[in-house]
Amino acid sequence: MKRYKLHYLPLWSGLLILLVSGACFTIRPVEPPDTVVSDWVSPTDYEILLGNLRTAVAQRNTQNYLRCFSRDLFGYQAAASLLNDNESVWNNWSLQDEQTWMDNVWARLTAPSGNTLLLEEVDLQDVTADSLKYVGNYTLRINHNDTTLTTLFQGQMLLVMGPNIYNEWEILRWADIETHPDSSWSHLKLQFSQ
Repeated sequence: MKRYKLHYLPLWSGLLILLVSGACFTIRPVEPPDTVVSDWVSPTDYEILLGNLRTAVAQRNTQNYLRCFSRDLFGYQAAASLLNDNESVWNNWSLQDEQTWMDNVWARLTAPSGNTLLLEEVDLQDVTADSLKYVGNYTLRINHNDTTLTTLFQGQMLLVMGPNIYNEWEILRWADIETHPDSSWSHLKLQFSQ
């Protein structure tokens, strides 16, 4: 009789272990994502990079907007009409400044949609074997609620772009050129940088 009971002991202990360990593998409920769905595309050339920039503006996605710029080499030169009176703002403009104005403008939108960036290439030149100088006209619509500033910004951007160590293109330097009074991208950045 003892022999008979010993044969079932491993079976019972195996079932007990299975039941106890089964609690460790329960399925938890699905949680909503913490971040906005992203349409980021690995920028293996400059056109994809500019597409990511346009999409980031349309989606109000600050993180994807910032991913378009070099973390180490990024530099920004504001429109000439805004340089003299605002030197302290533009000196050492950084990615943190880019994030600040973006977060501030998104907080002041009158409508969550309808924000657009249109780019028209004017000139493209090789700077080095692996970097380009892009000159393009931009039309930027940002539906903010500041009545002292236009919602349509137009100008020209001069971008120096090149691949990083992961072979993804990024913006290294950006110069803003005013083509319409008081409506350059620099005006928007200045207004929402604080």
